[in-house]
Amino acid sequence: MSTQAQCNIEATIVICDMTQIDYDNDGTFDGIINLYDEYTNLTGDTIEAGTWFDPGFNFALVESTGDLFLWDLNESSTSNTDYQFQLTNSTCGSDVALTINLVLGAFSGVALPTNLNDVNIQVCDEGSTPTDLCVSLPDMDLYEALESLPSPHSNGEWFYEGSSPNFIEIIDSDLYVTIPYSDGPPLVDEETFELVYRVEGIAPCDLVQETRIKVSVVREVFSGLAQNKRICESSILNGDYDNNIDLRDDEFLLFEDSEGTWEMDMFGEITSLGDSSININSIYQQIINSNPRFGCIELDFKYSVDQRSGVCDDSETIVSFKLYEYLRPFSQPDAAEFCEYDPLIPATINLYDQLIFANENGVVYDYPSDSCTQWSFVSGPSDLGLVGNDGGCTPSVGYSYLGPVSLVGAEPGTYIFEYTVDPEVNCGIDDFQVINYTDACTSTFDASTGLCNSESAQVIIVINPENYAGEDTIGLEFCESSFATPVDLITLLNTNGIQDPIYSGPLGVWSDAVTNDIINNPFTIPEINGQQTFSFVYSTTAPGNCTDTANLTFTVYEEYQAGNDKTISVCSDEAVFNLFDELDGNPNSNGTWAGPNGFVSTTNDVNFDPSLFEQGDYFYTVPNNGNGADLICSGSQAIITVVILDNANAGSDMDATVCKSDLQVDLLDLLDDLADTGGVFVDSDMTNALTGNIVDVTILDEGSYDFQYNVQSDPMCSISSSIITLTVIDVESPIAQNQTFCVTDAATISDLEVFNSGETLNVYDTATSTNTLSEDLLLANGEDYYLSALDINGCESVRIQITVTVLPFADPTCDGCEINDGISDNNDNENEVLDLCNLPIIFPDFTIEIFNRYGVIVFKGNRNTSLFDGTSNVSLTIGNRLPSGTYFYIFNPNDGIEKPFQGSVYLSR
Repeated sequence: MSTQAQCNIEATIVICDMTQIDYDNDGTFDGIINLYDEYTNLTGDTIEAGTWFDPGFNFALVESTGDLFLWDLNESSTSNTDYQFQLTNSTCGSDVALTINLVLGAFSGVALPTNLNDVNIQVCDEGSTPTDLCVSLPDMDLYEALESLPSPHSNGEWFYEGSSPNFIEIIDSDLYVTIPYSDGPPLVDEETFELVYRVEGIAPCDLVQETRIKVSVVREVFSGLAQNKRICESSILNGDYDNNIDLRDDEFLLFEDSEGTWEMDMFGEITSLGDSSININSIYQQIINSNPRFGCIELDFKYSVDQRSGVCDDSETIVSFKLYEYLRPFSQPDAAEFCEYDPLIPATINLYDQLIFANENGVVYDYPSDSCTQWSFVSGPSDLGLVGNDGGCTPSVGYSYLGPVSLVGAEPGTYIFEYTVDPEVNCGIDDFQVINYTDACTSTFDASTGLCNSESAQVIIVINPENYAGEDTIGLEFCESSFATPVDLITLLNTNGIQDPIYSGPLGVWSDAVTNDIINNPFTIPEINGQQTFSFVYSTTAPGNCTDTANLTFTVYEEYQAGNDKTISVCSDEAVFNLFDELDGNPNSNGTWAGPNGFVSTTNDVNFDPSLFEQGDYFYTVPNNGNGADLICSGSQAIITVVILDNANAGSDMDATVCKSDLQVDLLDLLDDLADTGGVFVDSDMTNALTGNIVDVTILDEGSYDFQYNVQSDPMCSISSSIITLTVIDVESPIAQNQTFCVTDAATISDLEVFNSGETLNVYDTATSTNTLSEDLLLANGEDYYLSALDINGCESVRIQITVTVLPFADPTCDGCEINDGISDNNDNENEVLDLCNLPIIFPDFTIEIFNRYGVIVFKGNRNTSLFDGTSNVSLTIGNRLPSGTYFYIFNPNDGIEKPFQGSVYLSR
């Protein structure tokens, strides 16, 4: 047995029966193999240990030991490369040392033991009831009929071996069958289905392996679908339920098995297990005899069908009826009326107390419940603080069926509220569900409440108004700007704080206190010159010939206007103008001016000269106005901000030289330092190369171009211009062709041949690189190089592309690198060493070994050792001067392309 040191070894292992493998020899099959052992058993060789890898990620391999758990591999092999496992070790580095292809034989599993009825497994058919047929559900996963360890391979296929019409299909491993219902004996509806699981394999293992099973499927019993009913008391009183009903009728129970029984009920309607007849009216009479206000009550009748086999469950269905007490009407006899400001008016009343409820034989049908009732505001000036119920039968926070409302400060008017009672008021939260089935697969949810209607009634409250005229209000003083004109005189009157607001309807009249002339309200204040006093009387009437009056006296003062703030811009050379004329609005002429650096004027007229005055804020102020020391109208001030604009400067004309290779030039960078910014550039020569302030020089031919810069500080000032002249230089690209060199030339960048370039040559490795390649860089075979010319101005031409071919060492068109075949150690400076010519430059990773005629190595060399001069550098003979004779060498380029070559040299002493 030997240890292999080769890499990229490939071997194939065949395991046809994984169930007969006992890895640890403990007498129990486990399906575990070791890839190292299997390789050794197959080849007789061993291999250096390392780390295993499963490219298929089957998660059955222990990477550190090579243990492979065959029972965890999901599928059998359908090709030799389905399962591959790779070994890497230190000897082979990043290369794969060993690849093992595993051929795994097909395994279709082991069927569970059969029972007394010769079936492997019995299941309940959960898809045979009418509702189950609406949704396709599998009866079982066929793998459940097979032993779980080891599990069968999953790439097999299940087949049904039979012709029963009750077989539907097999999807993956799910079995779909239906067992029909048969009324009467035998009670167990069952059928056995024979199926086979077939897994394919490849040679040399069996091409197919099969496992057969028998599955007994038992139909599950079904007690039917209940169609529950809501019944309103009024429907019973109308005689709709005087006759008996059969609970087995489809109106109440659908699709049930006939072998079920009924449970006795508390009302004595069900008298035996097979009795399905009841009378709703009879039950209702029993209920109202004990409780006329029964509210609502649920009647439940249970139908049960026992299971026929231990694999299925019993089935039961509750057929339910819910009886609802119908709502009696209620109402408010008369509207409740109150007078505004009446000291006897209550602060709060309960709307519920305004209602009268029905009384039948001494039983009051009232509905004092926070649940399933609702007070709502219908109309009126406000809702008087009423809290409604948005939660239905789950009352909102703060809601009360009493409906309390506040009359404090209530506005006059008619308030209408409505009390609504839901039929479920006697039940609370009703979770009773009614589902109507069109067929076994189609149903609708019925949310109606047994056809019982809700009841509601309105409550009306009337607040009658009083026509309050306000309180006497004397000696008011106003600035004319303190209220809008016309002014509502009522707003000037004081009130007592209780009877607010003051009446403003058609029964109120204003008159002059001196002349008794009628005064229109709103009142238009006339133009005020200095000041003016007004005296009026307000009189109101109301039903019952009630009157009220209030006196009003007030004085209005004129407010002097300074005009509106304004900002003006003027050029420094503009003509003289009157600053007062620049004020907006309607300024009074009795004001004064103040401005920058102590400027003042006691008159309104100021002749403003932009060449002499300073820019800044100029303030125009008018005086206050009032009664003596009481300044009723404040003076005002307007500011005119004067901005004096200096003419803009475009700077001097400028010249600039640019390279076409610069691509774009920003003209802003070329402006005179004294130029003002904010101007625009004009393409004087119409080159179409200018966008904003950017010139695209790539579209310009070599030559000079003018671009004009215009700047203007303000439209009222003149435009300043300057010219920028651009001189564009376009350097001619070098002329060069694809070039070929021999590897022995050790050609570099400096060896590239260019035909027309008298300029500096730049060489790049890409078309967009900004880093030039060094002249002593070796040229690479098949590499593209990009060449450009650079002139004395630093302008670069467009790059051209060439491809370099470097012929291999053995190419017959190349002159070989001749290694001297003799060394004479006589200090004559000729042939003193073994000359390798350019080879160390071409192959920097080279090695050379020199042997004597007996095949013993006497010298090892690389780029870090001196050339061979007849002195040994290996152990045992290191430093020895070798004797004269013929020596043999092997030169290995170690570049992955060129092969090693050998030769001989004669050493002469």
